[in-house]
Amino acid sequence: MQRRLSLFMPSYRRFQTFLMSAAAAAAFLIALPGGAAAADIPKSDQIRVALYLDNGKYNVTTPFVTLSAAQGLDAALGAAAGFNSVASGLTAVRAMADKPLLILLETTDVKQAQALAQKLSDTDKPAGVIGREKSGETLYQVYAGPYPTKETAQAAKDTLLKQAAVAQAVKDFTPYVAGALHWNAGTYTDEADAAAQVSAIAQAGFDVDLAYMDNGGKLQYAALIGNESDNDGLNSLKQKVSGKLPNVTLQPVSAATPYVLKRTEGGGKASGNATDLWAVGAGAKLKVTTQQDGIKVAEKAARSYRGSLELSQLNSKLAVVNELPMEDYVTSVVGSELGSSWPAEALKAQAVAARTFALKQGAKYGVAQVSDSSSDQVYKGIGGEAPAIAEAVKATEGELLADKDGLITPFFYSNAGGMTADPVEVWGKPISYLQSVPSPDDGAETTKTVWLHVVMPNGNMGYITSAYAKDTGKKNDAGLPYYESTGNAVNVRSGPGTDSPSLFKVNTGDRFAVLDQAPESNAYSWVRGPVAASSLLDKINAVLDKPITGKLESLEVTARGPSGRVTEMKANGQTLKVANPDALRTVLGGLPSTRFEIEEAGSYTIWGANGTTAPSAPQGTSSQTGSQPPASIGPSQPPAAQSAESKPLPIGTERAFIFKGKGNGHGLGMSQWGARGYALLGYDYKQILQAYYVGVTILKE
Repeated sequence: MQRRLSLFMPSYRRFQTFLMSAAAAAAFLIALPGGAAAADIPKSDQIRVALYLDNGKYNVTTPFVTLSAAQGLDAALGAAAGFNSVASGLTAVRAMADKPLLILLETTDVKQAQALAQKLSDTDKPAGVIGREKSGETLYQVYAGPYPTKETAQAAKDTLLKQAAVAQAVKDFTPYVAGALHWNAGTYTDEADAAAQVSAIAQAGFDVDLAYMDNGGKLQYAALIGNESDNDGLNSLKQKVSGKLPNVTLQPVSAATPYVLKRTEGGGKASGNATDLWAVGAGAKLKVTTQQDGIKVAEKAARSYRGSLELSQLNSKLAVVNELPMEDYVTSVVGSELGSSWPAEALKAQAVAARTFALKQGAKYGVAQVSDSSSDQVYKGIGGEAPAIAEAVKATEGELLADKDGLITPFFYSNAGGMTADPVEVWGKPISYLQSVPSPDDGAETTKTVWLHVVMPNGNMGYITSAYAKDTGKKNDAGLPYYESTGNAVNVRSGPGTDSPSLFKVNTGDRFAVLDQAPESNAYSWVRGPVAASSLLDKINAVLDKPITGKLESLEVTARGPSGRVTEMKANGQTLKVANPDALRTVLGGLPSTRFEIEEAGSYTIWGANGTTAPSAPQGTSSQTGSQPPASIGPSQPPAAQSAESKPLPIGTERAFIFKGKGNGHGLGMSQWGARGYALLGYDYKQILQAYYVGVTILKE
């Protein structure tokens, strides 16, 4: 059975024709063409990377961060006028935005409080314990949150109390929402004086916190009393304080005053064993640093980061920004995107692309230039670093990609599948320095295990690893070879790879017919499906002028771009109207690339083991499914001698589609696996970059 993917096969002879001479490579590092000046190129020794942020367009948030460092943490409060130290030598700190908390329990039993906090954390609820000295005893408040608004906190309360385990733990206590509105009960120039005021107010039975405030660049200390959700709560609190503490004067806290509240965290394991809890007010910036070895962020898979972490509020949520030297950032990006074992020239090419991409973003997120995710380029902090990568970055220090208009946006991605994309077939518009070119990407599959596409005697189909199958030397009447299992309880999966779901299992000696074979799905070649038509219908209807009211009967490719990527499709005869061709990947359930073909499971029959039939895909219909009569592979009738048990089996009633494709990513610009392939062919990093970015120049800052 021949697969219709031959158009994707790379030609290494074509790659060799692109090899630049040594003189041409040397000439690549020259001044900008077209009269543009190097002075037009932005420069920066530092970069700001958003680890957590919600700016309305990019939304990756966390209720809090838990920070630690082997050499201790230092913290400084700042605003427009600069930063002032507020703490040093801290072992571990939890920080959050000063926003509403849901107080689920108050108790003097720390173990009870920690148990409830742990129970919430085990179910992925943000939770911890605030320890307070009130009325001569230590009180532990179990909190969930913080939440952006009082209303979202109240909704969380209603949801949590419906859980039997939480309701039982809370018992007779009435949970409430603690807001972020406070009274100022005194401002001081000395921290000890403010702490004494906090202690006095706490002994009277009120919630009160030590606050660090920025007053025009001057650090002040204050006792902020209460955690109210609205003005009515503030007024009620004021009357209570006046009754118990008539000598305490309460002043409103201006919304423009940058402050950070210092609390005691007592949640134990549930709060990462942090002992300090910082609540960052609106307008404040808290900069956290350490002397060496980086700052560990528990919520980021315990990764450590060089430079500083700046904590602030943005859109009522905690924003966490890592500021560090540009070259340290580039080193981590290269290691996070690739691996230290990759050829040096590929690492260098990635370094130049990553540095250029970062500078090109400008102040993309306002408080940060880039994020740490694949929305920009993957950045894993110190964990992305390695000596080989540091050497590659050092060798290209300050080098950037530009054309006559200045810095380019050097798009890159995992694998082109043998041919990069033309911008028109991805985003629907041309980009002068990007064209569809060959790319030596197949290194991604060379070490992958071969999987067999098999059909069982009962008509079931799937993929089995060749490591547990052997050829019997026999074939069926259709000419398909018979294999048999060499192991017990061997998974037969929906696609070639362990990431695909297991459909059923076979045991030693079980026999099956082999339709074809494929390497384990990888960045270069992959199989997805069978995907039930019903599971695609909602997303397809979202991009149709007239939603399909019945079943999805056909799915066809109606146009392709220069690289073979799909640019237009129809469902039941209607064109899918997407924002750009690359969006088809999302509509079809998140395919690795648009360089694919479609087969319909169940559109023809194969006479398989024991003469039974099984559904598979028709040859020659990968661009159009559901529009041709079923085909048959093998004899038009079953072998003459057939038992009643081996008669043809009925095909399922629901249509399903199989997607077979090449490449991983949008396909624009540099393929990372292609850069590796070029490096193994002897290209240096300048030649690699010029192969993917047409007419550009490498500048040095």
